[in-house]
This record gives sequence, C-alpha cells and structure tokens, in this order.
Amino acid sequence: MTGSEGAGELPSSCDGDTATRLTQQGAENGKGVNFRNEPIAKVSRFDPERAVSPSDEPQQTAMTSFARHGINHLSVSSVGLFAAEPALFVAERLLKRRGPVGASAHRGAASEAGIVMGLMNPTASLDDCQAHALTEFDRLTALSGDPRRAKEREAVPGIVLSGINELRMYGIPTAIQARVEKMLPGVPLPWVGFLDLFWEQSGIVLDIKSTLKLPTIASAAHARQVSLYTYDTNHEARVGYFTPSKRGVYRVDDRAKHIADLVNVAQRLERFLGLSDDPTFLASIVCPNVDAFWYSDPATRAICQEIFGL
Repeated sequence: MTGSEGAGELPSSCDGDTATRLTQQGAENGKGVNFRNEPIAKVSRFDPERAVSPSDEPQQTAMTSFARHGINHLSVSSVGLFAAEPALFVAERLLKRRGPVGASAHRGAASEAGIVMGLMNPTASLDDCQAHALTEFDRLTALSGDPRRAKEREAVPGIVLSGINELRMYGIPTAIQARVEKMLPGVPLPWVGFLDLFWEQSGIVLDIKSTLKLPTIASAAHARQVSLYTYDTNHEARVGYFTPSKRGVYRVDDRAKHIADLVNVAQRLERFLGLSDDPTFLASIVCPNVDAFWYSDPATRAICQEIFGL
C-alpha cells in the first residue's frame, strides 16, 4: 500500500474525490475523531442512469461467459485486479496460477488481528495486542522467502498501536469480518466480501488498511469496497489507514459513483470473458506490466514468464 505522507491540514472534503477527511495525526497524540458528534451521512442511492445499461441480449451472453469460466460471484478485489492488471487476472483467476502471498499482505492481516483483539477486549494491554499480532505474522510467514519479511515485521507493533488508539473510542464492534453479499443493477452475479468492522449503534462500517505511508485520501479501490458493503443501507462508510506512526480515517461520501464504477468494470469484464471460453486465448491478447509490484516476487515473475513469455 502506497501513498504520500500526509502533511499539514487537509480541507474538510477532498476536491474531485469522494473521501472526506476525518482524522490524520501522529499516533502519539492519542486523540481521534468522536463519531458520536458527527451526523451520519445520508446514503447516496445508486443511480442506474450513471452505469452502463446493457440490453437484455448482451447481458444474457455475459452471464454465459461467466459460467464458462467457472465464476459464480464477483468481489471488489477481483474486478479491481482485472481493471489494474488484466494479465494477472487471467493468470490467477482463469488459469489458476498464483504466486505466494507477499509479506506486506501478511503484515496487513497480522496488524488487523492485533487491532481487533484490542477492540473486542477493551482491557487488553497494548503489549498483549502487539504480541498477538507478531505471533500471527510469524505464523503466516513461517515459510515465506520474501526478502521484505523483516522490514514488514518491524512495522506491525506501531500499526497496532495506531489502530487501537484511533478506534477504541468507537466502542466494541458489533461485528467483525462479517460476510456481505449484494446484487447490483446491471450485473448478473452476486458480489461477495467481508467487512472488517461494524458498529450497529452508530451505523459505521470501517475497513482497516495497514500501510507504511499515510495517504491523504481513500483510494478508489478502497472507497469502492466500503461503498459495496454499505450499498442500499443507511450505514456510513469509512476507511481507516494506519502506519507505524500515523493514522487517518476517511469517510466515503459519493458512494453512488463508486457503485457505478464497479458496475462499469464488471460489465467490461463480462465482455472480455465473452471473447472466448478458452483462458489461454484470453492470455494471448493481454500483456503484463512486468515492472509492476505484482511481479516483484520471483515465483510470480516466473509464472508471468511461463504464460506470457515476458
């Protein structure tokens, strides 16, 4: 996860974007947003006029193309991968050739485990939460050959501290890792995901993102994620970014736009899959960006070379 260091004060709403800044401060401050003093944002309803509206015939063809490739549901991450790196989508999702999960992803999972422990057990010490996160990281990376493993491990305790200091004031979450399934207009398959945190009393849905640099706004991919989780509800969507020394929580306001974007990308994926039921043919018409971070792992790079010859 990348982003520029957030320096100085930001305007209350990000011009041209959908994330409203709530907090951004050093972890040592120990103070964060008090959501109880903020009005819950009104839900932005999906406007079907803003999304591509295929005719019945193309949609029927698209449904068949999903089935041909064994796809029975969609996720924000899968369509996001298709949009960002179609070649890797073909390799991983269609040809089932996946490289190992990198240390940065394990850092995120381990940090979240420590943060959640501190939220579900308000009396748990920070030391215990950090130790729990490190144990989880060591378990997940026991067989990892990622050269970044040591650096990612060093970041875990600080991220846990940032997350707990920010989120404990929200209270004990009503739900963690809750499964979400939604149908969106114009897409024939259900969308499935798992939201990180939900507080029923305040109606807040929040996804935890661990990172080494604090972004100044919520990324489009993360905003789409929480927009899906809160679609057709009156819940408020937030994304929380936590670094070893800083934290930022951003409210996602223009959820209708992000839902329309998800529909747009999903329909493009439908048409792409409809070109052929042979994934090797689809691999032959896309080209990987071998300099992208996805291919930094030697095993993933080898898969790329084998499939695409690059």
